[in-house]
Amino acid sequence: KTLFPYTTLFRSPTNPMNPIIVTATRTPTKASDVLADNVYIGPEEIEQAGQTSLVELLQRQKGVTISSYGTGGSNASVFLRGTTNNQTLVLIDGVRIDDSINGGTNWSVIPLTIIDHIEIVFGPQSSLYGSDAIGGVIQIFTKKGDGPAKVGASFGYGSYGTSISEASINGSTQGDQKIRYALAASQTLSMGFNTIAPNNKDGLTASGRTGYVQDSITGRLSQEWSKGQEIGLQFLNSRLNNQLPGYDPQEFLYQQTQNQVSQLGAYSLYSKNQVMENWRSLLQVSAQTGTALTHAPNTPDNPAYDSTLNQRQNTYTWQNDISIGTDILQVLAERKTQKVSSNQLDYNNGDFNNLTSPYSFLGFSQTRNTNSGAIAYQLKREAHLANFSLRNDSITGYGPQTTGAAAYGYFFTKEWRANINYGTGFRAPTFNDLYYPGYGNTAILPEKSKNTEAGLHYEKPGLDGHVVVFSNSISNLIQVSNSDTCPVGTGIFGCASNVASAKITGGTLSGAAQISSFNLKGSFTQQNPVNESTNSVLIKQAKQYGNLAAEYLYLKLTAGVGATFSGRRDDFQGANTGMGGYTIFNLYANYDLVKDLSVFARWNNALNKNYQLSYGYNTPGSNVFVGLRYAMK
Repeated sequence: KTLFPYTTLFRSPTNPMNPIIVTATRTPTKASDVLADNVYIGPEEIEQAGQTSLVELLQRQKGVTISSYGTGGSNASVFLRGTTNNQTLVLIDGVRIDDSINGGTNWSVIPLTIIDHIEIVFGPQSSLYGSDAIGGVIQIFTKKGDGPAKVGASFGYGSYGTSISEASINGSTQGDQKIRYALAASQTLSMGFNTIAPNNKDGLTASGRTGYVQDSITGRLSQEWSKGQEIGLQFLNSRLNNQLPGYDPQEFLYQQTQNQVSQLGAYSLYSKNQVMENWRSLLQVSAQTGTALTHAPNTPDNPAYDSTLNQRQNTYTWQNDISIGTDILQVLAERKTQKVSSNQLDYNNGDFNNLTSPYSFLGFSQTRNTNSGAIAYQLKREAHLANFSLRNDSITGYGPQTTGAAAYGYFFTKEWRANINYGTGFRAPTFNDLYYPGYGNTAILPEKSKNTEAGLHYEKPGLDGHVVVFSNSISNLIQVSNSDTCPVGTGIFGCASNVASAKITGGTLSGAAQISSFNLKGSFTQQNPVNESTNSVLIKQAKQYGNLAAEYLYLKLTAGVGATFSGRRDDFQGANTGMGGYTIFNLYANYDLVKDLSVFARWNNALNKNYQLSYGYNTPGSNVFVGLRYAMK
């Protein structure tokens, strides 16, 4: 086992030195032929994560920064190259995972322990995937089975009373009409820590630990009923119960510990068919469900209060890949239906001069449909590579959106290649942006982006280096404002409005090397994320950030150290909410006791750096995690 580079950065079932990337083109493509900047996170790096959350693991990758409000169960955001959490599309096994009501993804409810590998593709990908893919796409792949049955299990315990247990089985039958199966389940328990820092501008004070419990299960079953013909189903279900500090929602007088229960479901049924020798078809029906319940205890003046959010989206996809010599023509048709409902307090029309007068409950329910068609062409001619894509999304309420992309790559030699890409993207307004009483505004437009990037790459066994420069212009940013477009009945805070634009320019330098028993990797991003309306740095974005890591292998021992660093960032809470730069160091080790059995340990934030990812909220201090893992090879 090794973390870098040619078992993790470059791992795939067919060629461990050149992974197969699916997300960049919606078809399996060798990493060396992918023209978009990308990251591959393999199973070994995920196994070494220990008590690390999914968001913290992503923070250690090039081009990625994060924001969070404390523990692994707290609200968190992931930013790709200076864009917002709402501007990144997230997929789990091809199923869209997003919050249709508020936008973005609820990262804390996605379990890390049952993930097999992750792909990150940077830059607008709306011409392949539709709405939200302005900053890029993150696709999570769960474990699948092949070959003789393999059983695995692990258990670990560490700081903050954190325990993580996981068990799995996967494999397949032999011979014709092969049946593949996989099932994995995990549980994470943590007592947490005090997340409220002394400089909290919300007025909250230290209130003790806020813990969480996460239970999750994933599985898949498929059968190749004839050569080139496969039918299957897959699912993921995760439930998170976490505590969070806050004020009572009626009077804002009493600080209390509230409970939030979130549930995520992702389900799909698919059929893969080799229709003709040069024609592959994928027909998939998928569903994503999400629920969130926030419970606020009673106060001396008001009873307990529960707010609820419910959403469901169904997606019907038919993708056709037609080989034309060494080229591929892709034709796609898709329909997405969304339905949301919520029950919350109506703050927009409340009486702030009479806090003892209870706010009324506000029910809210809406539906939306999106019909899409797309065409893409992948060209390969000796040293030349090119991709072209065009997509139209027709969305209920505000009509069609058309996006496109073009990319060209050239191999100077077997090791050296260059590329230049251009693409457009968009983010559809959320249900709250459009319809929420007192805030929604059906006159707002989608956010739109235009991105240009170029890269120079060197790759050979044992060594690779990449230089990528990018420029992303984003218009029609949706923010709350008392603008002229606000409809009658808008609350005191204003309505959703297109009031800003942004431009993000920068470059990323990254590389990996294998030197004897050492594996090294690193990345550095310099960017200028500017809100052009205010001529200020975008909220929570750093101008410089990066990672360094080194790993050493000796007989049965694997040991490594990693550093993550970031420059200064500003928060949204007004003046004097700048968060200083930081560097944190993490250590890990794994030792094989006997065949299939190993002991592992991880020490995060080893130097106990005090830093913040959201102004006024603590991050984990120095914390240790140790465990035992059984994994059949």
